[in-house]
Amino acid sequence: MRRILVALDGSPESEQILDEVERVGGGQESIDLLHVLPKIAQEVPNAGVNVEDVAQEYLRKVAARLPKHPVHTYIWRGEPEDEIPKAARTLNADLIAMTTHARKGLSHLLLGSVAEAVVRNSSTPVLLARPDVPRPRKPLERILVPIDGSAPSREVFGSVRDLVGDSGTEVILFQVVVPVLVADPVTGFTPIGIPQPLPDPAPRLEEFARQLARSGLRTRAVVASGDAAAQILDHARSLDADLIAMATAGRKGFSRFVIGSVAENVVRHMDRPVLLHRISPKTDAGSQIQELHAQGTD
Repeated sequence: MRRILVALDGSPESEQILDEVERVGGGQESIDLLHVLPKIAQEVPNAGVNVEDVAQEYLRKVAARLPKHPVHTYIWRGEPEDEIPKAARTLNADLIAMTTHARKGLSHLLLGSVAEAVVRNSSTPVLLARPDVPRPRKPLERILVPIDGSAPSREVFGSVRDLVGDSGTEVILFQVVVPVLVADPVTGFTPIGIPQPLPDPAPRLEEFARQLARSGLRTRAVVASGDAAAQILDHARSLDADLIAMATAGRKGFSRFVIGSVAENVVRHMDRPVLLHRISPKTDAGSQIQELHAQGTD
């Protein structure tokens, strides 16, 4: 990661993402601090000062807390969900970092809907963290990477490689086998306890892990069964993962990820940072075609 864009709204909650930026960065990356203001110039009530001046002073104080990094500050005007992805493209950022929720700051920036829109509208990977989750004081040692066996879900490894570099961070490939229950053709109800047999993904996952290991990544494969989101969150805790990294199709917010609505639930209930990598439009279009064929739709 050469350049990280950090979106801030003036609240202490939004600033908590800085702890994660310090963890995932290698120490030499440039950090861009971005604050988005409304298009119309405003003054602070009863103070007679311009909001832009207040915002610039705020960013200056935050930048002073990052003495090990080259830091640049930017104030843009507009809607945060539009301006954050635009700033990432303009500044050639390798990563956007932001909290998913925060109090209403100077620009009412980091609400959940804004984070969702940024993921949907940005081709730059997005690192999300909840401000109410305690930050561990240790380096990035282990990343859990859920995939669903498809090529699109593996696109996240571009971002994972950028994060890991030559640090030796362990990458855990994780795939969940979700039992498919067959519905009764007469009643339409799903008989409980009659699962449709599914192929074992372990051999292919382990082979993929060996391929990544030959390219220099320290990897291992883990397979589980059950509810996908619950298994991802449970294994992130049991394996002591510092980060969950997932791919997203980005078509309709958190509701249309490569592995269905799984990532929506992971982000909603996450107790550690989540990195979301939006797959390329070309791959996304291919995955839609595959979905249509799978559903028997013309």
